[in-house]
Parts: sequence; C-alpha cells; structure tokens
Amino acid sequence: MRFTGKCLAVHVFSALFLAMNGGGGLQAAEQGSVLELANAPGFTERYAGNTQVNGQFLSGLVYAGKASSRVFNDLKLGLLRNEAATPAMICVRVVTDDGRYWAANMYRASKAFDVPPTVPISTRYTEQLDAYDAASVLMLATLAEDCNDAAGKVYVPGIIGAESAERKLVAYVNVSQSKVLANLQTTDGGLAERGTCRKPAGGARVTYSHVCEIEVPDAVKGKTVNLVIGVKGLTGQATEQRYAVHVE
Repeated sequence: MRFTGKCLAVHVFSALFLAMNGGGGLQAAEQGSVLELANAPGFTERYAGNTQVNGQFLSGLVYAGKASSRVFNDLKLGLLRNEAATPAMICVRVVTDDGRYWAANMYRASKAFDVPPTVPISTRYTEQLDAYDAASVLMLATLAEDCNDAAGKVYVPGIIGAESAERKLVAYVNVSQSKVLANLQTTDGGLAERGTCRKPAGGARVTYSHVCEIEVPDAVKGKTVNLVIGVKGLTGQATEQRYAVHVE
C-alpha cells in the first residue's frame, strides 16, 4: 500500500470502456460479470488497523453515485471488455473514511464484460462493514501486476452503490494544504474540464481532506486523460501530481 510520490505517467489501455451498471454480493457474488480474486494466498484486509500512508494525493476515485446501504455488496469497477482477452490484472484498494478498514487485493479480468464487473469482497468483517454507507467508502483501482506499485499505471474509476445519471468523476484527495485544484487534461496537455474541490462537510476525514468533482466532457469519453491534482502551500508554491485515467 505504499506509493511513490512522483508524478504518474500516462499509459493508454485501449480495450477499456466504462459504464455505470452491474451488481454483486459480499461473500458470494451474484451471477454475471464478476472479477476473479487473484490474490495469493487469500483476501488481504484489516479492520481497526493502522491507516495506510502513501506519498500521493489521490486516495479514492469513483463515478458519482447515489447513496445505498450495505455498500460492500455493491462495489463495481468501471470496466467493459468487448471480448475475452489476455487477462488484465487489477489492484483494487478499498478503505473506509475513518481509516479503520482497508483492503488491497489483486483481481483478474479474463473474459468479456458487457456490464461493469462486481468486485467481490470476501471479508471476515461483514457485521462491521454493514454500518458504512457509500459516502464513507473510498475505492482506488489500477491496472497493475502488483498492489505495491502504482507508478505509471492507468486508474479505472470505481462504482460504489446505486447508479447515478451524472457522468462525473469524484476524486478524494488527502493533503495538508487548504488550496486544492483538480482538472482533466488531454494527453497532449490541453485542458478538458476544470473541477471543483471542497472540504467535506464536518471537516477532514482520516483518509481524505478534500473532495473534487469533475464533469466528464463528451469529447474525451472513451479515452485516457490526465487527472491533474494541484495543491498550494502558504508560500503560494504549487505542487502537482498527474494520474492517467480512462473515462467514459
């Protein structure tokens, strides 16, 4: 769960297409599109443990959704594949906003998906996790061979809870600075859309300090773009990090 703090490079993964449907289950996923757990030896999670610290701004990335109960029954990945292909390895990280629960596991996508696949959560903490709603859970997924290495990988937004009609990215950012900016840029550096960042109601959480929302313009749907997150300190000096994200 430790990341490098340097900017992330852009990689295009052309076989990905994103959408906002699907369903799943907590202990055993419903029939349909489901990712295969590829962790060895088993499901990696911790409850009431230490908050995982990393050197990047981004703590979670999802599409805007509607709040739902029993949210761990309904985690999906914004991934469509037209046909079976070489298995795509995906690291999916899930963390609660209070930092008490986190999971980091490898999944395999080796078949065609016509709806976003369910991310099965084979947890031992069903009772505890049922107390969390969609607003209290962060999800961060990367196309990677190892959950310990996110540098230069493409991020795939998650889908938490019920579908929303809005095609809007929600980025959870964890920084100490008060001024946070976010935007989408094309791979040639052009501005695609500016985002709006705010502090969450009630103040910062253990796992994030700001929430940034960005509309996905029609011109970039189906493409890989850069999510650029910038922070400004008291001296006015700005620091940026870039994340390659495939949007739909």
